[in-house]
Amino acid sequence: MDYDKIIIIQQQDPDTEKWKDRWRLHARVNKSGGGQTLTAGADQYKATLTFELRYFSALEELRYNPQPYRILYRGHSFKMVDYDDFMEQHRTVKIVGEAYG
Repeated sequence: MDYDKIIIIQQQDPDTEKWKDRWRLHARVNKSGGGQTLTAGADQYKATLTFELRYFSALEELRYNPQPYRILYRGHSFKMVDYDDFMEQHRTVKIVGEAYG
């Protein structure tokens, strides 16, 4: 398996609330879930994808504070809902992203 999908991780400026590209990375992308919910009387579908990346130390910023970051992939925005550096081996990181509704 190759890291053959391009993703962009963006960070939101706390003062202006504008998004700025932080990293452009290669990732493996896999569907990890999704489903429909009924919100405000309307059906809504939320896709959930897992983005697997090669580890690099700057990603540690996301571990405990993912709120100011999002992932752009194929024209869609994903909020980060999980970060996994398996057993802190620092080889790969899996980030679970949920599409904005």
